Amino acid sequence: MASSESLPGSYGESSQPATGLTYARARLYLGMANVGFWVVVSAVGLLTDLPTTLFPTLDTEPNATSTRLALIVLGYSLISLPFDFIGGHVLPRRYRRTIQTIPQYLLRWLRGVLVQGVIMYLTGMLLVTAGKQSGSVFLVAVLVGIVMAVLLAAQDWLARLVSGFQRLTVDLSPYAERLRRWGLELPENTVVYAHSDPSFVGGLTGLTGGEKLIIPAKWFTELTPDQLAAQLARRVGAVRRDSRGRGVWLALLWNFAGFWIAASLAGGAVGVNSARGLLETILYFNLWAFVGLLVLPSLNRPGVYEVDRFALEHGVAEELLAQTIEALDRLQDDEPVRNRIIETIFHPIPSVSNRRLKLSRKHVRGVSFGAWQGVRLALFLSWACLSFLPRAVHCNIGKTETWVLYPGD
Repeated sequence: MASSESLPGSYGESSQPATGLTYARARLYLGMANVGFWVVVSAVGLLTDLPTTLFPTLDTEPNATSTRLALIVLGYSLISLPFDFIGGHVLPRRYRRTIQTIPQYLLRWLRGVLVQGVIMYLTGMLLVTAGKQSGSVFLVAVLVGIVMAVLLAAQDWLARLVSGFQRLTVDLSPYAERLRRWGLELPENTVVYAHSDPSFVGGLTGLTGGEKLIIPAKWFTELTPDQLAAQLARRVGAVRRDSRGRGVWLALLWNFAGFWIAASLAGGAVGVNSARGLLETILYFNLWAFVGLLVLPSLNRPGVYEVDRFALEHGVAEELLAQTIEALDRLQDDEPVRNRIIETIFHPIPSVSNRRLKLSRKHVRGVSFGAWQGVRLALFLSWACLSFLPRAVHCNIGKTETWVLYPGD
């Protein structure tokens, strides 16, 4: 049932090199460097009028817009390659989380880059054309909203296109039976995908009200049946409590407002009627997306606590839920305890220690509503804004299987 690649030993085994730097902290530092790089490039580019330097004339020549947009997307991909290679190959190899070779990695990377690049290029052409025809930055921002809705509806298909996930036939009836004991039903639209990255957690895809539930194949070997059922109960809770729906709307509205503001700062309609203007808009939006990385996690973390609480209220034992949380953390960054400041700034998913604390009865009632996976969904949907940050964050840098379906709880 698992993919053809296997790792030496269990994912839960310690894989910390002699340096003492953990895998989680190494990825965090790399993500900080990559995000910081694009923020500096964007800020300096705006201060020095980089778009005009690169494209001194407007798109007056035939095919000028298409050529320049292709150069923007190609430049973004090539500049990102060193960061992606370290995050997707060097660190996983160093910490014994993959056995793939360099050619295998580069082929996967190229596949993901081509899919994202084509989408960004076509979206850019669409936005510039709309800017020229309408002369209205608001209408172009509305078009961005429509593109985001299309990306959301096609999220499952895009994840398979980027990563090559294969659907597996698995008997889910034992897990459906466990859910029924808690008064819950397994969604009819539930699928299992084979994958190689242990940090892939599947998730909920699609428009609200018609979500598809995706289960990673490795959970059937790395989790006990009860733990897997407990996690499925949480995913059901994300829909039933509408925490996932709030995450979707948070992502859509944040990106819509950000693009509208960015294009307005770039000159209104002028900011989206040429490749030069669109590049300036992208640089402004990168700064907006960076602010989102700092602000939105505070709305995401309550969403995690909310679905934890849902599972408890429907009969999932506290210790079983705690064990499930710990097991899934080991499959990802394996960082059960974090510094409070680091978690507040960089992590939309609370640490194992904080989630265990919230599971105790005296803390459960104080849990507020949140926006489940809102910040990471905003990153994926910012493909429609041609942002350079969706692949730069520590959770998915270089890991193509998590470029569309981000890691999570």
